[in-house]
Amino acid sequence: MKKISAALISSVAVLSLITSTSATAAPKPVLVKKLERIAAGLTAEGLLLSGKTIVTYSNTEGANSNVVLTGYDLAGIQLWQKVLDSGLDEIATAGVTDNAGNIWLAGSSALAQAPDTSTPVVATDNPDGVVVEPPTKIRTDMLAVTVWKVSSTGDQIARFTSVQTTAPLINGVSLNSTGLSLVGTLSEQPFLINSSLAGVFAKPLVIGTSKTTLNAVVRATDGSVNIFGASSETLGGKKLAGARDGVLIKVSKALKVTSVVRSSAAKADRSWLSADSSLALTGSIRVGKTVESAITKFTSTFAPTWTQRVASTGTSVISSIGTAKNQTTYVAIASSDVVAGVNGWRPASPSTLLLVIDSKGATTSALGAVGSGTPIAIRSTKDAGVVVLVKSEDQSVSIFRLPL
Repeated sequence: MKKISAALISSVAVLSLITSTSATAAPKPVLVKKLERIAAGLTAEGLLLSGKTIVTYSNTEGANSNVVLTGYDLAGIQLWQKVLDSGLDEIATAGVTDNAGNIWLAGSSALAQAPDTSTPVVATDNPDGVVVEPPTKIRTDMLAVTVWKVSSTGDQIARFTSVQTTAPLINGVSLNSTGLSLVGTLSEQPFLINSSLAGVFAKPLVIGTSKTTLNAVVRATDGSVNIFGASSETLGGKKLAGARDGVLIKVSKALKVTSVVRSSAAKADRSWLSADSSLALTGSIRVGKTVESAITKFTSTFAPTWTQRVASTGTSVISSIGTAKNQTTYVAIASSDVVAGVNGWRPASPSTLLLVIDSKGATTSALGAVGSGTPIAIRSTKDAGVVVLVKSEDQSVSIFRLPL
């Protein structure tokens, strides 16, 4: 494992999206429509689409923690449910699907406990000869980065692990034909770890300290990796510009950081939270009591092509369909107030608003679910449409769907 230094950074740029006028799309007023709920009262932490099947995953407690996968049809009717149980504690915290519809989950798992070969001890001051067994550990720490490859019907195909010295927490995963990339936290430090599709892991690359958070990752076809998150420390020799800056980081196939771009504004706390494979991003901007979601489409060199800022509670997720010239971007935000450019939207409590944005960055329609809660995941395909996972205040989860 190695940390990056200034020598590893070949280029650093500072990006202040709020001052960009040429890249900002002027919103046209749209009338909000109802976003349809297809399932409610669920327990789920993540969402994936495999063909025309909606797949959720969650982590359950028992004799050991397990991963539960549940498949639904497009009407929200449960088709199947499967449990990934190795007999050890394991959790899944990120997921993605491949072109064949296989499900790839990423998370952490415990190591198999070595057999206890210790000898019972008879104390010298034990006149009754009572044999005292050493205490048995209930579980081991989840020290392994773990990836599960699962079929479209929830059956495990393969399980890969990479043992670390401390417990990892995976925030994001990306997959293409060149391999897998995972980002998260390791020993309170943000890290990237790559793997082949056969489960051969590279050494982790630590990027920054606990003052940096890596939330999302997108692999490029050449094996390089794009990482998105937030940082309140100097990265690549470039100092903090706001209270906390959003960061866009490019890492080469050889695990060298080649570019760091900061998204900043005076006194602003910024963070990129969600990204899709087209490099459409959404994140939060907090200045005093004002909270907004930034929605931006970037090029491969991290240049913005368009951007929007929308009043929100700060939570948002993003997914796109189509080519660069004919792309539609779907952004689900948590909103508890009026949103400029969206007529008829006045929620009294945090609710999910789905914005539909064209390739030029203009909002073409909006769909809302008043009183629904906060969006925690979004996926979109031509086969399944747009599906949003929403968590309510009572922690129950619902599935909303927009057919295409």
